[in-house]
Amino acid sequence: MPQSSARSTPHRLDQLGRMRRWVGQEGISQWCIITQHVVDEYARLTGDGEGEWVHLDPVRAAAELPYGGTIVPGFLQVSHLIKLGAQALDGLGAFDINHALNYGFDRLRFVKPLPVGVKVRVRLRVAEVVERPSGGYSVKQDVTLEMEDGSPTLVAEWLFFLTSRAFDLEVPGEPS
Repeated sequence: MPQSSARSTPHRLDQLGRMRRWVGQEGISQWCIITQHVVDEYARLTGDGEGEWVHLDPVRAAAELPYGGTIVPGFLQVSHLIKLGAQALDGLGAFDINHALNYGFDRLRFVKPLPVGVKVRVRLRVAEVVERPSGGYSVKQDVTLEMEDGSPTLVAEWLFFLTSRAFDLEVPGEPS
């Protein structure tokens, strides 16, 4: 009995071709401001930053820090990558986000403190797409959370796993 290979189906080859066109492409999100209220709620909900005046006391932080006030906790910055990263990817092509699984980070660095109230956006470049032998694709993205002055506050290599069903949707302007 002949075995069929999922790799050889036209649908799968089209998916891989679509994904490979993303490599080297860059997307940029809209600007976002993380307010003190958001930082306070984040600390209350997660415990991250709780009791730390560097994040929660704007008066003391303005007096004792060189940033003019409080700074955004690192993992609150990371949490903003989800929404801003999706905005940055919008221009690259449509896929079903329900079949895109966050696989973690190969590298994540907080390279400069982010003052509360400063505009930030995500700059994202698809670095690598690899077809997985078991099906689907792993995607590596170079991600920067940058401030309005262009300086990075966070840089990362962010990994996703897209199942083969991620492209089972109608994409306007693309052949089905």
